[in-house]
Amino acid sequence: MRESAPRPAVAILRACLSEDAAPEVLGDLEEVYRARVQLEGRSPAGAWYWSQVVRFIGRLAGRRLTGISPVGLHLNTSRRRASSMSTVLQDIRYAIRTLVKEPGFTAVAILILAVGIGANVAMFSVTDAALLRTLPFPEADRLAMGRTTWSGRLARNVSAPDYYDYRDQSEQLESLAAVLSGSWAGLTITGGEEPERVAGTLASVDLFTTLGVEPQLGRNFTAAEAELSAPWVVQISHGLWQRRFGGSPDVVGSTLVVDGLPVTIVGVMPAGFHLFYDVDVWIPMRDGGPATGVRRFHNWVLVGRLKPDVSLETAQAEIDVISAQLQEAYPESNENKGLNLTPLHSAIVENFRPSLIMLMAAIALVLLIACGNVAGLLLARGSSRGTELSIRAAMGASGGRLARQLLTESALIAVTAGTAGIVLAVWFQRLILQFISLDTLGVVEVGLPVPTLGFALALSVGTALVFGVAPAVSGSRANPAEQLKGGARTSAGSAATRLRSTLVVSQVALSVVLLIGSGLLMRSFAEIQAVDPGFATENVLAAGVNLPDGKYADVDSRVQFYDGLLEEIRAVPGVRSAGAISMLPIRDGYSNVGAWDPQNPPDNTRRTRLAQHRRILPGYFEAIGIPLLAGRDVDRRDVADGERVLIINELMAQGLFGDEDPIGRPVAVDWGRDEPVLTRVIGVVGDVRMTRITSQPDWQMYYAYPQSAVTTMRLAIRTAGDPSLVTNAVRAILRARDPDIPLAGVGTMEQVIADSVSQTRVIMLTLTLFAWVAAFLAAIGLYSVLAYFVARRVHEIGIRVALGATRGRVVQLVLRRGLALVGIGLVVGIGGAIGVTRLIQEQLYGVAPTDLVTFAAVSVLFALVGVLACLMPGMRAARQDPVRALQAE
Repeated sequence: MRESAPRPAVAILRACLSEDAAPEVLGDLEEVYRARVQLEGRSPAGAWYWSQVVRFIGRLAGRRLTGISPVGLHLNTSRRRASSMSTVLQDIRYAIRTLVKEPGFTAVAILILAVGIGANVAMFSVTDAALLRTLPFPEADRLAMGRTTWSGRLARNVSAPDYYDYRDQSEQLESLAAVLSGSWAGLTITGGEEPERVAGTLASVDLFTTLGVEPQLGRNFTAAEAELSAPWVVQISHGLWQRRFGGSPDVVGSTLVVDGLPVTIVGVMPAGFHLFYDVDVWIPMRDGGPATGVRRFHNWVLVGRLKPDVSLETAQAEIDVISAQLQEAYPESNENKGLNLTPLHSAIVENFRPSLIMLMAAIALVLLIACGNVAGLLLARGSSRGTELSIRAAMGASGGRLARQLLTESALIAVTAGTAGIVLAVWFQRLILQFISLDTLGVVEVGLPVPTLGFALALSVGTALVFGVAPAVSGSRANPAEQLKGGARTSAGSAATRLRSTLVVSQVALSVVLLIGSGLLMRSFAEIQAVDPGFATENVLAAGVNLPDGKYADVDSRVQFYDGLLEEIRAVPGVRSAGAISMLPIRDGYSNVGAWDPQNPPDNTRRTRLAQHRRILPGYFEAIGIPLLAGRDVDRRDVADGERVLIINELMAQGLFGDEDPIGRPVAVDWGRDEPVLTRVIGVVGDVRMTRITSQPDWQMYYAYPQSAVTTMRLAIRTAGDPSLVTNAVRAILRARDPDIPLAGVGTMEQVIADSVSQTRVIMLTLTLFAWVAAFLAAIGLYSVLAYFVARRVHEIGIRVALGATRGRVVQLVLRRGLALVGIGLVVGIGGAIGVTRLIQEQLYGVAPTDLVTFAAVSVLFALVGVLACLMPGMRAARQDPVRALQAE
């Protein structure tokens, strides 16, 4: 007995008999039928009936379906149990054929997602390398950084005497090492064909053993080499070994001339070794040597290794006890001073974490917007496939079956996009590392390790779910009777329309958040660019010169060298003025000591105001453009054995002497001796932003170079035109005076300022780029929704025009719908931005996180973007021919 015809089949027959069904609308009924039979395992009789239904529908549609055998449709019990896997494979094959038939849609969807996934994978890999991976040292979780605290406030550096006390008294630390804060960029290596400037630093002899690092060649420092009387030895980097010694294994035990002094190479560090700074030469720290004598001066960063099974909290408790003892023993220098232990990795990355997380969040938002766009495309595509899905439902396919097929298509798009995204991620990585320097962390190349590939896979799957679920759910609710009554003309259901509108609102909101964030950073950067540093930057060349200690050991030889060098430079055509300073503003950072009015001494030298101090040669202020406000500049009268003099800035003069004339007044300066050094003020100059362009000017002192002659000086050369044109002439003059002294760090002061804000500029530009990409995607999403809205309401628009509606009213209809979505998205986005922008408050300068100008400007801007996105479909609707529109119905 044959099975009775199910109700869905009757609906199909009636639909096909009542009106012509186009072949492209019906879809591949044979494939639907085969899937239905495999799922249900119908009897041969039922299969025969269904085959007749399919053949009949196919004939009505102008297609003849062949190759359906009632006998071959019978499935035994064992095969039905295995049908699930077969169905999955069928879904995949059918999804591939469907996507190949629509290459335009497929290419656009894959491209949008590939860029989003690639950018996210690249940013994750960089973030993983910088923030998540452990340091490349054995048992790195036992390493901690020690930093000074003042009344609980964290500072970076520790004094050498404090370091020795903590090292000798701690029992919970296996070892405690010290490295000089900052590198000596001025070490000159001679003895080869050309002199070379390299970065060097001082480090305690147990630094490498504390880190657990063994030299590639040679040995580590020994305890005896920390003694002042011991011969000088050094460790060199793998890079220096390769480029200067050609990788020769005989380098250990050889002599290297550093700043004119012969030293013995005892070891070569392994390739890739990095801690805090890029260093080529490590020199042993010695008690009584440079930067070790005064407890008030803090110049060292500490690295400790915990003993096995000792927690950081236990070690910190012991350190707190030692700190209390030092406060009692040395109240003048250690009042309210402590030492904070932080996991080494956390301490190193803490300055990078906010920027990287912010960019990672921004890229993730862009990917969400991209997913929204692809979901919208799939929803629109699903609407055009309504008849096909309804026929499948009429043939007996369940909602879950339809949803699985649509999810399979989404998964194929996501996997393909993920594969392409991994390829793009390699390029994005290089781009990110060019913009965001992670040299301090030792991150030069990232690669695609297993965690990154796992993230890419998870991101692809997650992306498929994000943009695929909504279309799948919408498609699974196909109504055969309603769809086939109206054929291809049936409009999308209200649920699908609301879903697409919700996606657009979400895209607008996320885009607004990104635009407001980038707008705040742009305003902040503009404020930074407008800051007056207090000195001239245009047409000023900067360079560094370092005299070897052994060759220029006395003050007179140093003074004669620099005086003669500057005289020759001033004679170069195009040079207007030239001077020299021990540390250039912005470029060279901090160097400060305590200073006070001896007539009003502080109760405790720890509470004295710190002043930046520099050594200068005559002509520096003129060359750098710092105005002399009172008194005189340093000159030849200020000799080494003469009265000690200094020039102070206006802020320091006001702070020390108020409205009184500072010229001729003494200033007490703490140079780390038993008694402060009294120095007479001979001039007052303008305030300069000395350390950072975003930091307010502080107290500043300038000494006459002969009275504190150091080996390393920075040249400041003002020219009539492009300063780089005189570089070769300056280099030739220096080579003629001493061929063993290279000209280093050549650049303009404009470049110095630009480099100082490069990280801020990169973050601002990157976030702005992401924001505009997001806005563009949101505009595309809005356009697609409105274009679909117009396409589905052609008949209604035709009736409106036929009844006398003007083109303006038609455009207004579309604009009203589009701007309503934009308005809702703006409100949601502004609300979200008020909370989110507070997280980037530390990245801003001179701008509040709720800056009304930025919020208003972004709102107006996105409203304009929304209008443009609405106008195109609106104008298209207005140009509709009412006759053709009515014929379409």
